[in-house]
Amino acid sequence: MTTPPVLTVDLPSTPARLGAVRDLARALDAAGLGALSISGDAERGDLHPIHVASHLAPLTRALSLVVRTDAVDVEPFHLATQLMSLDHISGGRAGWLVETRTDDEAAHVVGREALDLEAARRETTDVVTVARLVWDSWSDDAVVRDAETGVYVDAAKLQYVDFEGETFSVRGPSITPRSPQGLLPVLVADADRAAVGDVVAEQLADGRAVDVVLDADATAQEIAGAVREALGAAGIVGADLDPTSADAAPEGAAPTAPRLVRLVGLLGQEEPADEESEPHPTEADEDAFRPAELASRVADAAAQLRADGLVAPAPSAGATLREQFGLPRPDVTIDPARRSDRARTAQKETAR
Repeated sequence: MTTPPVLTVDLPSTPARLGAVRDLARALDAAGLGALSISGDAERGDLHPIHVASHLAPLTRALSLVVRTDAVDVEPFHLATQLMSLDHISGGRAGWLVETRTDDEAAHVVGREALDLEAARRETTDVVTVARLVWDSWSDDAVVRDAETGVYVDAAKLQYVDFEGETFSVRGPSITPRSPQGLLPVLVADADRAAVGDVVAEQLADGRAVDVVLDADATAQEIAGAVREALGAAGIVGADLDPTSADAAPEGAAPTAPRLVRLVGLLGQEEPADEESEPHPTEADEDAFRPAELASRVADAAAQLRADGLVAPAPSAGATLREQFGLPRPDVTIDPARRSDRARTAQKETAR
């Protein structure tokens, strides 16, 4: 049996809706939803999803925060450390939905030329690879904080990243201590699967996000029905899932296993792969948006799906996203060849 996927509502990071999103996050946290996913595009004036998630983290207790953010139009080291910081702020409730943009609009925002699809896939593979190396560049016990000797960190428990890719290189190590989850869960949404590429989706990611596109006024019954249909299309049926084994899933579970069910459109945003639709909710949508009422509909749908064993149980306060997915927390193995004190060690050996 495999662990049931976590139910999540996709939120746009539109500045005008920040107050409503804050109210909705609190209501969904109280209702026991598993996670929120947060999406936004810089060229549309959206706030960065990592910043919005960092804002919501201290306002929520158990809800995980999964950010959908572009892998190729950012500096990889900074992206990796920002995600680590979100994991620290949220107490281990952070995840990354990898997005790859290949359109001119997104590339021009950061002053570069858009990559073709194959080049974007190769760069996405490098970015996800280097992010994992950065996340694993500190041992869990690297911070010593010895006031008497003035030593903050044991350099022998840090390691360089030493990554050389096709378009960038990263030396590392991280500037941020290892985060609560060690390695943040990396996911690929259905809408981003083609652009992200097979290597990331099938070899590097921890799982798949099944997208369920809904009308903003969908009832609880309609939401639950759409999720059942999507999971059925993905080959997931209740009998294959064990909602009580969230901490017992096998370590080698298939990387393309559905980990999230992402409800898209409940706040009036466009379908994730629809490039021609209106980018933001209309003013009428803003007036009609009622966080408490939406949270109630989603909670009712979640209760129906949990009764059938189709989605994961409500998370408890303090549970990490990896625990919701049934993924173990990985250890770090420091490579002697990449230890950050190697320069000093080499100098001592040379002086002998």
